[in-house]
Amino acid sequence: MRASKRLREIMHGIRNKGAPHGWIREDLWARLVEFWQQEDFKKLKQVNKRNRASSTGGSLHTGGSTTYEATRERM
Repeated sequence: MRASKRLREIMHGIRNKGAPHGWIREDLWARLVEFWQQEDFKKLKQVNKRNRASSTGGSLHTGGSTTYEATRERM
């Protein structure tokens, strides 16, 4: 998890700065820039931004340790 988060932070910084690190090959950098400029990526970026800013939190599951069966029987 930590490595994934760290890579995500690195890529975010690279994208915002607009310049690659030394470990990214030039041909891959060109493909990344092309990908980041696609409308699908920009839409997804906006959706994710709204989701992170949401006041409902990351998950609406509020059952706790109660099993699905027990909750269904109570209802």
